Amino acid sequence: MKLDFFIDRPIFSTVLSVIIVIVGLLGLVMLPVDQYPRIVPPVVKISASYPGASAQTVTQAVATPIEQELNGTPGMLYMESTSSNSGGFSATVTFDIDTDADLAAVEIQNRVKQAEARLPAEVIQNGISVQKQASSRLMTITLLSTDPKFDEIYLSNYATLNVLDMLRRVKGVGSVSNVGSRYYAMQIWVQPDRLANLGLTVQDLQKALKDQNRESAAGVLGQQPITDLDVTIPITARGRLSSVGEFEEIVIRANPDGSLIRLRDVARVSLEASSYSTESGINGGNAAVMNINMLPGANAMEVARAVRETMDEISRNFPEGISYKIPFDMTSYISQSIKEVYHTLFEALLLVILVVFLSLQNWRATLIPTIAVPISLIGTFGVMLAFGFSLNMMTLLGLILAIGIVVDDAIVVVEAVERTMDEEGLSPYEATKKAMGGLGSAIIATSLVLCAVFVPVSFLSGITGQLYRQFTITIAVSVLISTFVALTLSPALCALILRPESGKKKNRLFRHINLWLAGGNKFYEKMIRGGVRHSKRMLTLFGLTLVALWLLNKVVPQSFMPQEDQGYFTVELELPEGATLERTRRVTERAMEFLMSCEDVEYVLNVTGSSPRVGTNQSRSQLTVILKPWDERKTSDIRKLMGRVREEMRRYPESKVYLSTPPVIPGLGASGGFELVLEARGNASYSDLQHAVDTLLHYAAQRKELTGLSSSMQKDIPQLYFDVDRDKAQMLGVPMADIFSTVKTFTGSVYVNDFNLFNRIYRVYIQAEAPYRAHQENLGLFFVRSADKAMIPITALGTTSYTTGPGTIRRFNMFNAATISGEAAQGYSSGQAMAILEQIARRHLPPTIGVEWSGLSYQEKHVSGQAGYVLALAFLFVFLFLAAQYESWLIPVAVILSLPIAGIGAYLGNWVCGLENNIYFQIGLVMLVGLVAKNAILIVEFAKDEVEKGHDTLTAVIMAAHLRFRPIVMTSLAFILGMLPLVFASGPGSASRQGIGTGVFFGMLVAITVGIVFVPLFFVWVYKVKEKWSKR
Repeated sequence: MKLDFFIDRPIFSTVLSVIIVIVGLLGLVMLPVDQYPRIVPPVVKISASYPGASAQTVTQAVATPIEQELNGTPGMLYMESTSSNSGGFSATVTFDIDTDADLAAVEIQNRVKQAEARLPAEVIQNGISVQKQASSRLMTITLLSTDPKFDEIYLSNYATLNVLDMLRRVKGVGSVSNVGSRYYAMQIWVQPDRLANLGLTVQDLQKALKDQNRESAAGVLGQQPITDLDVTIPITARGRLSSVGEFEEIVIRANPDGSLIRLRDVARVSLEASSYSTESGINGGNAAVMNINMLPGANAMEVARAVRETMDEISRNFPEGISYKIPFDMTSYISQSIKEVYHTLFEALLLVILVVFLSLQNWRATLIPTIAVPISLIGTFGVMLAFGFSLNMMTLLGLILAIGIVVDDAIVVVEAVERTMDEEGLSPYEATKKAMGGLGSAIIATSLVLCAVFVPVSFLSGITGQLYRQFTITIAVSVLISTFVALTLSPALCALILRPESGKKKNRLFRHINLWLAGGNKFYEKMIRGGVRHSKRMLTLFGLTLVALWLLNKVVPQSFMPQEDQGYFTVELELPEGATLERTRRVTERAMEFLMSCEDVEYVLNVTGSSPRVGTNQSRSQLTVILKPWDERKTSDIRKLMGRVREEMRRYPESKVYLSTPPVIPGLGASGGFELVLEARGNASYSDLQHAVDTLLHYAAQRKELTGLSSSMQKDIPQLYFDVDRDKAQMLGVPMADIFSTVKTFTGSVYVNDFNLFNRIYRVYIQAEAPYRAHQENLGLFFVRSADKAMIPITALGTTSYTTGPGTIRRFNMFNAATISGEAAQGYSSGQAMAILEQIARRHLPPTIGVEWSGLSYQEKHVSGQAGYVLALAFLFVFLFLAAQYESWLIPVAVILSLPIAGIGAYLGNWVCGLENNIYFQIGLVMLVGLVAKNAILIVEFAKDEVEKGHDTLTAVIMAAHLRFRPIVMTSLAFILGMLPLVFASGPGSASRQGIGTGVFFGMLVAITVGIVFVPLFFVWVYKVKEKWSKR
């Protein structure tokens, strides 16, 4: 179809563009909004518990059999597990990003099932859960009360009964967890001395409970086959018990004299919390804290809105005195970041239109790009929806960069039509037809070159591939739509709107601009002639440029992604191992008082008795400090605030303090810094690992590049070792199982069975009253029954002694391991921090200690070096495309050689501004390759045509440079000004905007000042080489 068709049928052209806009607007409305694309690798979590078991026992009895089965699951990257002294076991298996999360969860479930045969019966009775870990926390909701009758236990259970189920049904919610949950349980507090006086043991209690608190079917009267009966009647009987009174009446033993010993005679029964190991609150008050995680791929904004609506509905039925708050909502950060990107988008658009107006110098001509650019951008949303993308930082930054590119096509068309009108005196209609005759192929060629740069990059694998894909395809689509608009709507509008010059004198501003451009053009010509005369010098300069580029690549610090201020940070307090919850609570309250006094802090959430690095542990406390909105803060830099908090809390003599920012990509890693794992391989023991951790931390603490160092390795905790005299136990006919079961039940609480209440199932636990399980001497009150029915104290069957042992055992890929976390100090990158740690490990750690990375550090380690491949791919595809287009292997070399010069500008700009070589900067480099190639093509293509007409290469190239100087400078200036809002970005999400804008901004500046001088020179040199070649 000829392009004249669109010029002759402007309404048809307009309708096509209107359809593009409608599809785009539909896409914009339907696209999910999120911070990043789906780039978090699937993680499957396995949880189990073995109550009363030590960390060592859990490792041997639970962790080892499960991990042996899980090891080598298809697609697995690495596996981490934690076994704690509270009997808890949890493992997480991280998969490759291309793995289907649902299939991974099913595979893990099957493998855990295979391991069950080797696990203790109690672990299976408690249940083993396998679930996909929802990628990121979306919101935190707290239930609060000022009324003392609504304590933490009441609030926690009220949330479980009335709030959690409703929230779990909200579309897009992945999981809702009740943090520090105080779930109801029937607690049976036994008095061991009373039990022994009556000749009873723990086993008698458990047997009575299992026998008299059970659900069972009792049959049916009149069941077939039967005759002469009209009705069947089901028989019902008392099943599970449900109240404290009913449990107290349970008969433990019937004596020969007819008397009964009931449960209340030997124990106190109460309905209360199932666990007292953690406490949660907000701003120093009691609260039930609920974390909401989102399903991957859901629209964060819509899920958050639906959750808020559901909470409004639920709260109407709250008892008086209970209210709720939403202290943390990730969507406020996402919406703020995205709002900032939209601002930048409009600022860039206005600046670009301003440059277009100053370039074209009449409002009619400016109107055409002003209409064409938004059509290209809006249309892109429709294609994004078809590709399954979301509105996120990547796609929106892609659109900002695209503005500068898509405006080119419209400017090129308008400029060509105006020039044809002025030079040949044709009418707008005729001029448009003539101009488009020669332009169509050039516009398509440059657009295809741009796509050739962007599309191959999107085929990279892993997280970088996912990030690049969203970015590059967004730009490529907007470029293709822009090309289509430039070939259909722009010519039609030119024919309709443009008017020949009236011959009137232009205003002073336009005259100055034209004089400046004319002067620039003359200076440009002089530079080209000078460059050709001093070829050797210019070649040397080019060689130095390449060396400088290599050096700068080494000097500019590398990282994966920049640290963003997400509006909150976490504080972890670590007391000496074995500290009680009460002691931890006192320190936590002091820390909370200080945090609440900081004017930038809005909420402080606390979970006492837990830590993100160690899990449930009474000597740890985790505080989430949520700051006020960005515009209300006094301190703009979150690091300064964290520094003040760190200084204050270092003064606490009884605890250590660790501060960390949230992960850069929510759901990837535990914190925003690095995560190094040390493994005890070969014959290395647990104490060797502890020594290695201490050594690494000692040397790392001396390096100024590292800050916030902490380790998951706990110091050994005091333990009581009970050495059973097995021979004596056998002689007296006491089973070993009875001995361990008695100690465990009295001291550690044992889950017996279940009971029903509030239409739910709760657990029944047995343990000794508090005074009977506080000290070593209390063991003398625990009795077992021998074969001849005599009651024997436990202490007669063994000896006790104090010792030490690990409180929590962590494993990584089946080795005992410890995680070292921290951040790069201000002014240093994560890449530098990781290199330093690896260097320390090589120098000071024995060969039996292995070093691995996890979380975001794993991804950074495994994707570093891809930038080289990305740029090489971009260069290669531009070269191949141009070779095919010009039917020559040599001419594209002139374009390719001009590309590194812009790279110097990008690296220098980034380095001077103190930024890092991260994924955003690398995306900017790919972008530069496309833009600089596009400018070079404009000169090379015209020069090649002139050479073919018979001009010598220098004349041809100067003619080309002279003719193309104005459009190149104007389109590049439009792009550079479009980048300004990114370079000076501030507020939420600014680090990524600066990261991408700064490199491209300075790269383009160098490209249009220095780079365009080299393009004609390379063209001349290439033709000289070509002539020499053909003479051979």
